[in-house]
Amino acid sequence: MIPETQIISIYCDIDNFCKELDGYVENGLIEDKNKTAKRGPKPILSESEVVTIMILFQLSKFRNFKAFYTTFLATYWKHHFPRLPSYNRFIELVKYSIMALTMYSTIKNGKKTGIYYIDGTCLPVCHLKRSKRHKVFNGTSEYGKTSVGWFFGLKLHLVINNEGQLIAFKITKGNVSDVKAAYPLLSKLKGLAFGDKGYIGKKLSEELMEVALKLITRKRKNMKDAEPITALEKQLLNQRCIIETVFDHLKHHYQIWHTRHRSIINALSHLLAALAAYTIEPLKISALKLLSKTPN
Repeated sequence: MIPETQIISIYCDIDNFCKELDGYVENGLIEDKNKTAKRGPKPILSESEVVTIMILFQLSKFRNFKAFYTTFLATYWKHHFPRLPSYNRFIELVKYSIMALTMYSTIKNGKKTGIYYIDGTCLPVCHLKRSKRHKVFNGTSEYGKTSVGWFFGLKLHLVINNEGQLIAFKITKGNVSDVKAAYPLLSKLKGLAFGDKGYIGKKLSEELMEVALKLITRKRKNMKDAEPITALEKQLLNQRCIIETVFDHLKHHYQIWHTRHRSIINALSHLLAALAAYTIEPLKISALKLLSKTPN
């Protein structure tokens, strides 16, 4: 279980981040002279407390948030959150944490090492047979196809460095191609990027070369004019499986593969909290260490 010192450390880091974020937001807002006071009760928990609870759930071993909140958090960690509201009231507060979770996952990314791996994975929102009568993600999800078949839902695109740390992410509809989502994720990076055959595209490679990033993928058999790669680049490309390990960790440890969501807001907050938790505790893997063990 999570040590109490780590809980305090996570909360302090998130609280400082939320205060700084609120300062930037308030300075950028235009003053509304006709603004009226909001009706209804004010939130008992602060935004940083809500974000902390969402992340602590992802770092725990619980698979059910209601069980985590009502049985564990309210019993053993109540002294950390003395103003803890009821479960139903907390669910109403989750929507206010989406912006903070998004910015935290984006800004608290890994270090730029010059070696990156990019890939995308499907996030089905329901079984394919129920897609015609699915209502929760109606208008948001689309049909997509992967190497294992069709699905109905969203796509999560990730960029990690060679140490397994999260660099960038993007959530799209299921029918968005990997090539289309790649440039916004890679345009601010320099060095080498490795992807699968889904990222083959002359235009994308040329655009990334202009920003000093070389995209290396496996070649199709009919590609006669393929640019040759060095032995080191080939060996790094063979270690592309580390991003599959990260996806597997997110799906099974943080449970981002969930097809029973009752609202889009809760689904996105669950996914963003998982990504934020991964930035705090990333997998300790390294493509270079695997490379050093590879026989010559």
